[in-house]
Amino acid sequence: MAFLEIEDGVRPRDAAGIDAQITRARAFAEWVKTEERRGENRPSQALEDYAGAEAPPRVALYRNTADEILHTLPEGSLIFVPNPDLTRNGMFGELVAPDAPRIRFRGAGHRSEFSYLGRRLKNVKNLPMQNLDPDFFRPMRKRVWTHEYAARETELLYRQYYGDFEIIGRKAVAEIEVTRRRVSGTDLNIIGALTTLVDETLARVERGDREQLTMHNVVFMQPDPQGPVLHANIGSPGSVLVESVTRRVAPVVKVIMVLALAGYVGADVWDMVQARNLVLENTDGLAGVADAQLAETHEKTYAFVRASGADSLDEILEYVRDFHARTGGRVDGHVHHNE
Repeated sequence: MAFLEIEDGVRPRDAAGIDAQITRARAFAEWVKTEERRGENRPSQALEDYAGAEAPPRVALYRNTADEILHTLPEGSLIFVPNPDLTRNGMFGELVAPDAPRIRFRGAGHRSEFSYLGRRLKNVKNLPMQNLDPDFFRPMRKRVWTHEYAARETELLYRQYYGDFEIIGRKAVAEIEVTRRRVSGTDLNIIGALTTLVDETLARVERGDREQLTMHNVVFMQPDPQGPVLHANIGSPGSVLVESVTRRVAPVVKVIMVLALAGYVGADVWDMVQARNLVLENTDGLAGVADAQLAETHEKTYAFVRASGADSLDEILEYVRDFHARTGGRVDGHVHHNE
């Protein structure tokens, strides 16, 4: 909206004559829209000429949008500004505080004589539009000024902007090293499904739900918006990062992988757990792991195995062995069995 006159620190919705300012801005927006209209008389820029004029349709939407952008969005919000030319760069940055001085800038093209009121972004970075999934472009086709992306798109933007990051209290991360040159989508699906299976099983243990899950259940499970998120960071060779939202399951995933590499089958692991013969020790392979975390991992592994059942464990270990055979995966730990 061109020519807004709102003092620093004042909310747009509370600004004097805000509806008249919106009416003026819409008059200029309509005037500049086509070459034919630009040939007509330019609208008046004097605000008093709009006093008592009929407000444009959706005036409340314009007012609320200005209020959101210039005031209500919190400091530090990551704002992505797409480029309508998909061969060029969009930009994104973090919003400064709402009470910081606002900026005035000129428009582009036919709007170069219009002045606009804005809120500054800091740490601005460029992002090639070609790097984005088509889901990012759907909001651009609608007549909206602000759009909050869903969890998946938000995660992707965070990665583009911050690189590796962790939302404190929400994620556990396990890094699985791969030594072969190729990791396929199937490999990632197996790891994602395994992480989901562990996460869901632990959740059922916590709430006393004794229904057993299998890999087949997980593949066809209705996605949980607050459930696990898989992020893969792959090199050649490289690593696969497995992240699980809400619960700390990564140590259990790693233990299951160690057991798979050690050659155990589901029935063996099941029997060892029932006899309490499966023991995790803080060896050199687990250097840096605190005793409390080790104990928690130990108990969660027992609970997971008991909740899964021997048949389900056989299926899990088979998938993990297949993954390692094709990717050359390694785990930073080992299993030894004392007679």
